[in-house]
Amino acid sequence: MEKGTLDSGTVGTETANQDTVSWEKTGNTLFLQGTLDRDSLLPLWQQKDRVLEDVDNIDVSQLNHVDSTGLALFVRLKGEFQQNGRILTLSGVGERLETLITLYGLQSLLGNNPPKA
Repeated sequence: MEKGTLDSGTVGTETANQDTVSWEKTGNTLFLQGTLDRDSLLPLWQQKDRVLEDVDNIDVSQLNHVDSTGLALFVRLKGEFQQNGRILTLSGVGERLETLITLYGLQSLLGNNPPKA
Protein backbone atom coordinates (compact mmCIF):
# COMPACT_ATOMS: atom_id res chain seq x y z
CA MET A 1 0.00 0.00 0.00
CA GLU A 2 1.37 3.38 -0.98
CA LYS A 3 0.24 6.70 0.49
CA GLY A 4 1.04 10.32 -0.18
CA THR A 5 -0.13 13.88 -0.17
CA LEU A 6 0.55 16.00 -3.20
CA ASP A 7 0.79 19.73 -2.72
CA SER A 8 3.17 22.28 -4.18
CA GLY A 9 5.28 19.55 -5.71
CA THR A 10 6.03 17.66 -2.51
CA VAL A 11 5.05 14.21 -1.40
CA GLY A 12 4.47 13.65 2.29
CA THR A 13 2.30 11.72 4.67
CA GLU A 14 0.31 14.62 6.06
CA THR A 15 -3.48 14.65 6.11
CA ALA A 16 -5.12 16.34 3.13
CA ASN A 17 -6.51 19.80 3.66
CA GLN A 18 -8.82 21.80 1.45
CA ASP A 19 -6.04 22.78 -0.97
CA THR A 20 -4.44 19.39 -1.57
CA VAL A 21 -5.17 16.10 -3.17
CA SER A 22 -3.89 13.07 -1.31
CA TRP A 23 -3.83 9.51 -2.49
CA GLU A 24 -3.54 5.97 -1.35
CA LYS A 25 -2.89 3.09 -3.69
CA THR A 26 -4.20 -0.31 -2.67
CA GLY A 27 -3.86 -3.06 -5.22
CA ASN A 28 -5.05 -1.77 -8.58
CA THR A 29 -7.12 1.09 -7.11
CA LEU A 30 -5.98 4.66 -6.50
CA PHE A 31 -8.05 6.36 -3.80
CA LEU A 32 -8.08 10.16 -4.12
CA GLN A 33 -8.96 12.43 -1.19
CA GLY A 34 -9.30 16.18 -0.75
CA THR A 35 -9.60 18.73 -3.53
CA LEU A 36 -8.79 18.14 -7.19
CA ASP A 37 -8.70 21.52 -8.90
CA ARG A 38 -6.33 23.69 -10.90
CA ASP A 39 -4.32 24.56 -7.80
CA SER A 40 -3.78 20.99 -6.59
CA LEU A 41 -3.59 19.18 -9.92
CA LEU A 42 -0.06 19.99 -11.13
CA PRO A 43 1.89 17.91 -8.58
CA LEU A 44 -0.37 14.92 -9.29
CA TRP A 45 0.05 15.39 -13.04
CA GLN A 46 3.84 15.55 -12.70
CA GLN A 47 3.87 12.23 -10.83
CA LYS A 48 1.05 10.50 -12.70
CA ASP A 49 3.19 7.80 -14.32
CA ARG A 50 4.49 6.60 -10.96
CA VAL A 51 1.20 7.11 -9.12
CA LEU A 52 -0.87 5.31 -11.78
CA GLU A 53 1.49 2.38 -12.27
CA ASP A 54 -0.56 -0.86 -12.13
CA VAL A 55 -3.79 1.13 -11.48
CA ASP A 56 -6.97 0.43 -13.43
CA ASN A 57 -9.48 2.10 -11.10
CA ILE A 58 -9.57 5.53 -9.48
CA ASP A 59 -11.89 5.85 -6.51
CA VAL A 60 -13.07 9.46 -6.24
CA SER A 61 -15.58 8.97 -3.40
CA GLN A 62 -13.40 10.86 -0.91
CA LEU A 63 -12.81 13.93 -3.06
CA ASN A 64 -14.67 16.86 -1.53
CA HIS A 65 -14.28 19.07 -4.62
CA VAL A 66 -13.50 18.51 -8.29
CA ASP A 67 -13.52 21.42 -10.73
CA SER A 68 -13.43 21.33 -14.53
CA THR A 69 -9.64 21.04 -14.46
CA GLY A 70 -9.93 17.89 -12.35
CA LEU A 71 -12.54 16.55 -14.75
CA ALA A 72 -10.19 17.29 -17.65
CA LEU A 73 -7.52 15.21 -15.88
CA PHE A 74 -9.86 12.21 -15.75
CA VAL A 75 -10.72 12.63 -19.45
CA ARG A 76 -7.02 12.84 -20.36
CA LEU A 77 -6.09 9.82 -18.24
CA LYS A 78 -8.95 7.77 -19.68
CA GLY A 79 -7.75 8.64 -23.21
CA GLU A 80 -4.13 7.78 -22.42
CA PHE A 81 -5.17 4.44 -20.97
CA GLN A 82 -7.25 3.66 -24.07
CA GLN A 83 -4.35 4.56 -26.36
CA ASN A 84 -2.21 2.06 -24.47
CA GLY A 85 -4.86 -0.67 -24.66
CA ARG A 86 -5.74 -0.35 -20.97
CA ILE A 87 -9.07 0.28 -19.27
CA LEU A 88 -9.43 2.91 -16.56
CA THR A 89 -12.59 3.15 -14.49
CA LEU A 90 -13.76 5.75 -12.00
CA SER A 91 -15.59 4.51 -8.93
CA GLY A 92 -17.38 6.39 -6.18
CA VAL A 93 -18.53 9.16 -8.51
CA GLY A 94 -20.72 11.44 -6.44
CA GLU A 95 -23.67 13.53 -7.52
CA ARG A 96 -21.65 16.74 -7.99
CA LEU A 97 -19.04 15.10 -10.22
CA GLU A 98 -21.77 13.22 -12.11
CA THR A 99 -23.49 16.57 -12.75
CA LEU A 100 -20.24 18.03 -14.10
CA ILE A 101 -19.78 14.98 -16.34
CA THR A 102 -23.33 15.43 -17.64
CA LEU A 103 -22.95 19.19 -18.19
CA TYR A 104 -19.87 18.57 -20.34
CA GLY A 105 -21.56 15.72 -22.21
CA LEU A 106 -18.96 13.17 -21.12
CA GLN A 107 -21.30 10.37 -20.04
CA SER A 108 -20.16 8.10 -22.88
CA LEU A 109 -16.53 8.48 -21.80
CA LEU A 110 -16.81 8.73 -18.02
CA GLY A 111 -20.41 7.79 -17.32
CA ASN A 112 -19.85 4.05 -17.18
CA ASN A 113 -19.80 4.18 -13.41
CA PRO A 114 -23.00 4.75 -11.42
CA PRO A 115 -22.92 7.56 -8.85
CA LYS A 116 -22.34 6.57 -5.25
CA ALA A 117 -25.35 6.56 -2.93
